[in-house]
Amino acid sequence: MENNNQYALILAGGSGTRLWPISTDDKPKQFLNLYKDDIMINETIKRIEPLFKPENIFIIINQNQKEIANRYIDFRIPRKNIISEPKAKNTAMCIFYATLKIIAARGNGIMTVLSSDHYIKKEKNLRDNIVEGIQIAIKGENLITIGIKPTYPATGFGYIKYTYNEENQWNEVLEFKEKPNYEKAVEYLKNGNYYWNSGMFIWQTETILNHYQKYLPEVYQYKQEIESSIHHSKENEMIEKIYDEVISISIDKGLLEKSSNIKMIKSEFEWMDIGSINDFFDIRSKNQNDNVEIGNIITQDTERTNIYNENKECLIATIGIESLNIISCNGVILVANKEKMNELPNLIEKIKKDVKYKKYL
Repeated sequence: MENNNQYALILAGGSGTRLWPISTDDKPKQFLNLYKDDIMINETIKRIEPLFKPENIFIIINQNQKEIANRYIDFRIPRKNIISEPKAKNTAMCIFYATLKIIAARGNGIMTVLSSDHYIKKEKNLRDNIVEGIQIAIKGENLITIGIKPTYPATGFGYIKYTYNEENQWNEVLEFKEKPNYEKAVEYLKNGNYYWNSGMFIWQTETILNHYQKYLPEVYQYKQEIESSIHHSKENEMIEKIYDEVISISIDKGLLEKSSNIKMIKSEFEWMDIGSINDFFDIRSKNQNDNVEIGNIITQDTERTNIYNENKECLIATIGIESLNIISCNGVILVANKEKMNELPNLIEKIKKDVKYKKYL
C-alpha cells in the first residue's frame, strides 16, 4: 500500500488533570512544552513526519480545545484534519469517529494511532516499529499494538500478555490486563511475558471497523448516521446528539480485550506516558541530593524533592524536607507528598465544587 493511504491519528483531547497545576483547562498538557523544544503535540508530529505526509496526519481534540489547537498546532497540518469531539466519551468512540472522518476525507488505508502525551527517546526506532506494524497490518485482519518492556512494577499502566509464534515470527497477544495492584505488577515483571500497553496501535481502517461491528455494536450502530452527517450543514448538531447517546468505554475494554488476532511489536525505544506530576519530574535530571529543581529555587537539607517554580519574581526556599513535590504555577502553589499524587484528582473535585477556587483549574 502506498504512503498516500497511510494515516496517523493523534489522540489529543485529554484534560491533563493529573498534571495540575502545570496543566490547566485553558492549556492542557498536550499544548505545553514539557520536555523538549516545542509543545507535546507538535513533538509527536515531528516524530512521525518522516513516515506520514502532513495531509495524512489527523488530530482529534475536545471541542473546547478548538481555538488553542488552531493557534498552536503545527501549521503544516491542514486545519480540516483537526477533528473535534463535542464531549469526552473515551477512546472507543473517539477512534471510531476519527476513523470515519479519515475515510470520508482520504479513503480507506492503514491507520497508526498515537497519543500526544508520550515522551520517547530513539525516535527512529519508533518509526521502524511503525513500519513493521504497517507491514503486518497489510497482511490481513490484524490489529497491531506496540508494547513497552516494563522496567519496574508499574501500577499506572495496563499490561499485555503475549506469546511468540515461531511459524509466523511475530508476538501474539493472549490477553490485555487492566492496571494491576503492586503485587500483581511484581508478578507480571517476574513472569517476563508481559509488556506495558502503550496505547499505540496500527491497523487497516476496514479491519478496525469490522471489529467494531463484531465486538462493539453499541458504537458501530451509529456508523451510517455519522457518515451521513459528515459535510452536512448540521454536522456538529448531529454528532452532538450521537455523543449524548453513545456508550463511554475504552477501546481496550470494549474491543481489544475481545479480539483474537492482535499482534504485538516489542518497542525498541525509551518511553514514558507523561500522565502525572511524578512522570513529569521522572524525565528530568536530578542533582546530588536527588532533587529536581526548575526555576528560581534555593534549598538546604532537602532530598528526593521535586520543585518547579514558574514565577520568576518569587523565590522558593526549602529547609529540612524530603520526598515532596512543590509546584508554583498558574497562580497556584501545590505542596504534596510524592507518594500521595494519586489523590490529586480528589483534590481537584473539591476545588470544582467551590466557586471561588474553580478559576485555578
